[in-house]
Amino acid sequence: MTLFKLTLPLVFISGWSCAAISANAFPVATQGFLEDSQFTVTLKNVWMLSTNDQQEQAGIGEQNAWAQGALLDYQSGWYQETVGVDASWYSVAKLYANDDFAGRDLLRDKNGHAEGFNKIGQLYAKVKWEEGDAYARLFAGWQQLYKFGVLNVTRSRAAPSTWQGIRAETGWGTLSARGAWVTRFSERDEPEKRGFYTLKSNKPIDYIVTGEMSWSPTKYSRVTWVAGESHHYLLRQGLETQFTVPLGKKENILLRSAWYYNRGLDEWEGARGFTHDAQHFFALLGYQYQQIESGIAWSKTNAHLENGLGNFYWHMGKNTRGAFNSPADGEGNDYVNDGEQMLYLYGKYRLSPEFTFGVYGNYGYGARYQATSLTQWEYGGYVSWTPKSIEGFSLFAGFGPSYSWKLVNGKPWLTDDKRTFHRSKGIGGGVTMEYKFGLH
Repeated sequence: MTLFKLTLPLVFISGWSCAAISANAFPVATQGFLEDSQFTVTLKNVWMLSTNDQQEQAGIGEQNAWAQGALLDYQSGWYQETVGVDASWYSVAKLYANDDFAGRDLLRDKNGHAEGFNKIGQLYAKVKWEEGDAYARLFAGWQQLYKFGVLNVTRSRAAPSTWQGIRAETGWGTLSARGAWVTRFSERDEPEKRGFYTLKSNKPIDYIVTGEMSWSPTKYSRVTWVAGESHHYLLRQGLETQFTVPLGKKENILLRSAWYYNRGLDEWEGARGFTHDAQHFFALLGYQYQQIESGIAWSKTNAHLENGLGNFYWHMGKNTRGAFNSPADGEGNDYVNDGEQMLYLYGKYRLSPEFTFGVYGNYGYGARYQATSLTQWEYGGYVSWTPKSIEGFSLFAGFGPSYSWKLVNGKPWLTDDKRTFHRSKGIGGGVTMEYKFGLH
């Protein structure tokens, strides 16, 4: 079985490599389709750990998993500068996993047993048109949609997630727009292709549609409006802004903000996240000077839920992954509960062009459950190394503790006198090594 898993990616490499070699070796022209094609291999080694006494109470120990991924990406050239085909093969091998590995989303969970997997991650046709600074592109098939409208994929695991559908992109000058219509999703830790379902009753959701419009008057500024709907289930809108204000050749002020609004539609059951609607807002002020960057952010969430503590649910149903570009999406906790405010501090220092280290901290306050105040926080640090001597190689490592509240039946566990709550605490972190190179 191991030999079979290793053989499939090699066959994939050999097939596309032979096609590229043939295009260069023979005088048969393909109008740029093969001549301008590219093949990239990315090797990712990822180890992740999470411990939490809330999980221990539920009989779940530390979550520990280690995986090796091989991502094989082929991009064709444009036939007559118009059409092309791209494809990706993802292969993930198990290096280590304990009994409670599943929470790290690195390896396939097959009836409680960890195993590797192989799958075609991307396979899509593409069409483009360009005229001066105007362009239009269309893509159809399985593809990554990274921070695309209200949708997203994860790239921090051994393999990324992908969507099946159609996306379109267009732009002219300082204006650009993108849209997508998707019907299935493949997660980062499994080969299956799954449809979308409602959270409580498991009713099928036919499709998700999303779009965004952006205005970038300068290279230092961008304003984006996003919107999306999971059919008859959940509607989301948002406004994202980011500005860099130069103060000198090596000094900048950073301004970023976002506002998101959720509203349940006809099929929304109000069973998770919020009853009818929810809002989230954040604002960030940062400062850059030469190799140093630091900043502070604040966020506020309103998400009323009957008979529970509400939160801003940012996915679009089961088997989906939503975009949420807010520091309230913490490394250990999510600071998006009803009434919760959050303060976020960060700093990073680039010691050299190759080495960077940083620290961060989140503190959430203001949420209340049965008149009891809830607080949570976390802090941590990370290092990043991208040596010039090994082109395409990078290493990232980050660790830190987090503190929140324990849950009983999905609700905060209060003390008998209701004056406070039972505190949960844990430690999380991971190490990722990546090596990316092209085959010619």
